[in-house]
Amino acid sequence: MSNKEPARDEIRGCIMNFRQILILVVVSFILMTINIYAQQGGCVTDKCHADTGTKKFIHGPVGAGICQICHVPVEGEDHKFQFMAEKEELCFNCHENKRDMMLEEYLHTPVADGNCIGCHDPHQSDFRYTLKGNAADLCYGCHTKDAFNKQFIHGPIGVGDCNACHNPHASPNVKQLNSPPEELCFQCHREQAELLNKRHIHTPVKEKCVNCHDPHSNVSKFLLPSMPPGLCYECHEQIATHAGATNPHDPVAQGQCDKCHDVHASENPNMFVLSPTELCFSCHSELRDYVDAQQYKHGPVKQGDCNACHNPHGSENHKILKKYFPEEFYASYAEENYAMCFECHNSQVAKDPRTTTLTDFRNKDINLHYLHVNKEIKGRSCRSCHQAHASSQEKHVRTSVPYGKISWDLPVTFTKNENGGSCVVGCHAPKEYSRK
Repeated sequence: MSNKEPARDEIRGCIMNFRQILILVVVSFILMTINIYAQQGGCVTDKCHADTGTKKFIHGPVGAGICQICHVPVEGEDHKFQFMAEKEELCFNCHENKRDMMLEEYLHTPVADGNCIGCHDPHQSDFRYTLKGNAADLCYGCHTKDAFNKQFIHGPIGVGDCNACHNPHASPNVKQLNSPPEELCFQCHREQAELLNKRHIHTPVKEKCVNCHDPHSNVSKFLLPSMPPGLCYECHEQIATHAGATNPHDPVAQGQCDKCHDVHASENPNMFVLSPTELCFSCHSELRDYVDAQQYKHGPVKQGDCNACHNPHGSENHKILKKYFPEEFYASYAEENYAMCFECHNSQVAKDPRTTTLTDFRNKDINLHYLHVNKEIKGRSCRSCHQAHASSQEKHVRTSVPYGKISWDLPVTFTKNENGGSCVVGCHAPKEYSRK
């Protein structure tokens, strides 16, 4: 311990002793003045201040009949008085325990101005703490009521308990909140506090709840300024663009952001309410049953990454695909027509008529992908032979192909062997191929 610390303690002790002596002197003077004035008949008579002391809540000195603890008669003047001290110091003469609140960072404006009687009647009141009105009405004397009486009202506001969140005098927290903003809401909404333990937390939740919720009242449910999707689009502008696409995802078109996303926090990426695969299959249950039954699954499906091919919000392409892919069974070949598949697969596979390296689907060096796809009129799309999600046959070869305006279901039987394979299909005679 340094030599300075005992000196500091000694100084503090002197200050405290001086304060106690000063209080004793002031009180002695007050009592002497009270005694003199009481002999003259006092303040409250049937002719003067007759109603003082008649209300439910009475200030202590008034109840004790010692008005002179605050008002001191001016010597030589008839019925004239001066205050024992100015502004808040007059109150602190008795309410010494409130003095430290002046040290807080955020002071209520009347407190900062030393205007205690802005809220409190110094004599008597029908309201607790001798307030000049009930808590809510008193606050509305300064704070415009329009902000507090919208269609949906926060519970404490509804019952007039502003002090549930705000300290009426002073606080170390902004807006004179009783606790730091990030903790205050959770004092009532305790079930939501657990959200902060989850792996993924919505940015507004990390920052402050009032980014989305008005703490007093608002025009929409849950004290929101607007309901999803409009509220979500205020931050997620790009999603609003996808929602306006030719083919929006159904939940997006219906404004049901929370059907896929938890608006507060989640254990799943992008705050999905379920894991990505479970989430998609929770609606696309028939596709889930089909995929589960197949032996061979497309890479993105096997990895649970539906978003690899589909934009989950909306797209200008059918099936909300991220890239273009023709809907038609036949399509004139152009590389951009297969943009979706060529995101992962080598586009060169459909360009070279002969190869020994680009694909195993070849007869000697004849490129059978090129043979099927690269045609000016009747080029087959990839899905003519391959199932995009899963299949019971290798290479995701379909077991049947829908064909024609009346949707014939042409069977496909594909057999793979060491050097090639064979294909028995309704659209041509049985074929075999060998790379040797």
